[in-house]
Amino acid sequence: MPNITQRSEFTEVLLSHFRSLTAYSTSLCKDQAQAKDILQEASITAWKNIKRFDPEADFGRWMRGIIRNKFRESVRLKVRETPLEESDLERLEAVFTDAPDSELFDRLDNCRQKLPADLRSAIDATYEEGRTSKEAAEVLDTTPSALRKRLERARTALRQCLSN
Repeated sequence: MPNITQRSEFTEVLLSHFRSLTAYSTSLCKDQAQAKDILQEASITAWKNIKRFDPEADFGRWMRGIIRNKFRESVRLKVRETPLEESDLERLEAVFTDAPDSELFDRLDNCRQKLPADLRSAIDATYEEGRTSKEAAEVLDTTPSALRKRLERARTALRQCLSN
C-alpha cells in the first residue's frame, strides 16, 4: 500500500475504491444526492484522520466504516422515519467486503451488457439516472408496472449472470 499520508496517494487509493464506496453510500441512503454528500463528508473525514489509518488494514473497509458513521449521523440529524437496522448495515458490509472492487464492478458491467436493450434501458433510467419509477416509465414510454417488471427481470438476470 502506498504512503497514503500524502494527498496524491490518498486520492489515488480513494479513487481506486470510489465505485464501491459510491454504491455502498447509495445503498444506505437510497438517495443519490445524499449519498454523494455523505461520501464527500466521509472522504474529508478520512483525509483529516489519515494518520489513524493502519496501512496494513483494508482501506475500503475503513472508508465504509466512516461512511456508515456519517450516514448514522445524518439519520440522527434528520430523524428519519425508517432508518436501516444494524442487521441491514452488516449485510451490506458483507456484500461489499466479499469481492475486490474492480472485479465485482467489471463482472457487473459485463453482465449488464448482456441484458436485452429494454432491460438495460430500465436499469439505466432508474439506477444510473436516479429517476423514480414514474419518471423512468415516462422516459421509456411505458407504464410504471411494466417498468417494475423489467427491473425485476433485469435483477434476476444479473443475479444469475454474477453467480456463474
